[in-house]
Amino acid sequence: MRKTSVLVLVFMLAGCVCAVSGDDGRDGERSAAGPRSRGALAVSGYCVDFAMKYAENNGVAYRKDSARTDKESDAWMWISNTFQPPGSRFTAGYRCRFRTRAGQGEAYDVSVGIYLTQTLDFAEHTKWEDLQIVPIEYVVDEVHDRAGYGVFKYLKSPLR
Repeated sequence: MRKTSVLVLVFMLAGCVCAVSGDDGRDGERSAAGPRSRGALAVSGYCVDFAMKYAENNGVAYRKDSARTDKESDAWMWISNTFQPPGSRFTAGYRCRFRTRAGQGEAYDVSVGIYLTQTLDFAEHTKWEDLQIVPIEYVVDEVHDRAGYGVFKYLKSPLR
């Protein structure tokens, strides 16, 4: 009970600080420094690229049109950015979900986090080496006005 109370208090304080300071984790910028949407990859396209490469690397078939992305809470992003120096911050987080099919037809759900960073240097520093199976790209979410260099983390795949 005590741990839950502490977590609730931390999230409440984070929300108050953001509301008072106007800090949304983007250091006063509307989006990460880098190329704008022209020539940049959409978050959904980055998810599809990962899904197809993941399927290829694991000898399964990617189920066409199964990839989708869901935006993660900005609270997590704000907390993770709290003690980071400028240029070493995340601008957004997403959950990329897709389905694969094995040889005998069993379908599997796979999920991986896509996190956007302010700078390419920070993306290179924070990427998970064995999980970054597609190149780091400048990724844009025009709906939420967020952008940054995409890295993949926290893969949840079925055990076979």
